[in-house]
Amino acid sequence: MDPWQHFARPAPAQLPAVSYLEKDPEMTASFNALKGALTSAPCLGLPDYHLPFHLYVTENGTTCTGVLAQEHGSGYRPVAFYSKVLPVVVQGMPACLRAVAACSIMIRDCEKITCRNSP
Repeated sequence: MDPWQHFARPAPAQLPAVSYLEKDPEMTASFNALKGALTSAPCLGLPDYHLPFHLYVTENGTTCTGVLAQEHGSGYRPVAFYSKVLPVVVQGMPACLRAVAACSIMIRDCEKITCRNSP
């Protein structure tokens, strides 16, 4: 399930029914929660080429997303966010092969920042 789906669910429920949106308390609360989540996201840090990079990848069947991060204090700080539409051939693959293909796509994109760096 897409992590933002529960924030955006009230609005699309009204779209087919009316030609305009009527603001109700549920939609207002959902919008404010989504706005708060988007504005409180961590800032991207500058890459430190003396530290190892960590790549986190996920795919949902049609798209793949990745976060390139580095250790920062007691946690990880994002250095880059990536999102791509999977090729049609990859979309038809079993889930295990889709995951491998998504990782491959994200690794190719991350090489622009990591410069194939391995400390």
